[in-house]
Amino acid sequence: MDYFRFNTLPLVDKTLCILELGPEGCSTFKYMMATGKPAAQEYPGDAKWSMTAKYPGIKVASIIDNTARLVVAHRDVKDVFVATGVPMECFPFTLYDHKGRVASTDHFIVNVLGTFDCLNVQKSEIDYSKTYPDKILGIDRYVLDPRKLEHAPDIFRIKEDPYAVVLSHRLVDQLRPVNPTNLFLIKLDQEA
Repeated sequence: MDYFRFNTLPLVDKTLCILELGPEGCSTFKYMMATGKPAAQEYPGDAKWSMTAKYPGIKVASIIDNTARLVVAHRDVKDVFVATGVPMECFPFTLYDHKGRVASTDHFIVNVLGTFDCLNVQKSEIDYSKTYPDKILGIDRYVLDPRKLEHAPDIFRIKEDPYAVVLSHRLVDQLRPVNPTNLFLIKLDQEA
């Protein structure tokens, strides 16, 4: 089965809404929502996230690109993710446009909990710290090990890079009827 990395970083369509930083009041723990750590106890009940002048795009897509590296999805996409049964937290927020008007109340931060050991670390291109040889600074090329994927869930985070969210081909097919906008996926190589 094919697997795809979910892109959360801003792309090139300047007409689309791009969010930065994270919802108000979440700066101290947004990394938890970006890396699969439980954040429900920290998340405010009335979260607000505003568009900024830095990113003037106004069109709200199904998937909202953001600089916080969070998975931000419309309710329809979120519901498909939740239906997988994979442990996750889904945090609602009110999205405000540049003029302070409500642009959406139907988007969620989707925090897929935990990580999954799926990478072929020998074949992947991984940047390690020179000071701390076991510390990963970044991954330039992700190569999945098909032997590790036998029991892979349909959505998961990569153990060596918990910011990276992966979707199975089966889950991508389940998203087709929803026809999500601004869903950008990168097919991952597999080598044993």
